[in-house]
Amino acid sequence: MTLPATKSELRKQYREKRINLSDTEFVRLNGQLLTQLKQLDFSGYALVHLFLPILGNREPDTFAVAAWLKQQYPAIRLAISRSDSATAGMQHVLWDEATVLTPNRWGIPEPQNGTPIEPAAIDAVLVPLLAFDTHGNRVGYGKGFYDRFLRACRADTQKIGLSLFDATPRISDVNAFDVRLDRCVTPYRIWQFDANTAP
Repeated sequence: MTLPATKSELRKQYREKRINLSDTEFVRLNGQLLTQLKQLDFSGYALVHLFLPILGNREPDTFAVAAWLKQQYPAIRLAISRSDSATAGMQHVLWDEATVLTPNRWGIPEPQNGTPIEPAAIDAVLVPLLAFDTHGNRVGYGKGFYDRFLRACRADTQKIGLSLFDATPRISDVNAFDVRLDRCVTPYRIWQFDANTAP
């Protein structure tokens, strides 16, 4: 039986797993991830928020996701964020052809301009993570940016994680501040979480 792991342990383990992916494996996993994501129906969403990847960290290729959303659901507006390290907060703007992207201190492409968006206007958020468990809890980089952001969204805003790896059984040190996912898409399957999956 696998013992529950802490966020710190999982953060280290999954950083190493991602960095050690070969180029071929990374491309293959991203292709399979997008194939799985295409099974979801986005037609009910008017505004979808997504993260842009830190390429050096082998994060899921959300540029490919954005290209598919624009082609398949042209009416959907896309939003992205820039982070404020002083407040550990995020500002959200519409992402269009006029948006200028510049890498921030962590290598995340961030918008330098754009129409501001309030979290309450967002219908679905594609959430970055390093690991997640079978109950819908996630491990991020530990700064808390996304937990704060997701708490500001509507209760019915869909929180959809993207992961290149499957779920770990259970994160041992989940706390009341953590925001659970509604779904998590991996290259292998789509995990669906509800109140009954909470430990």
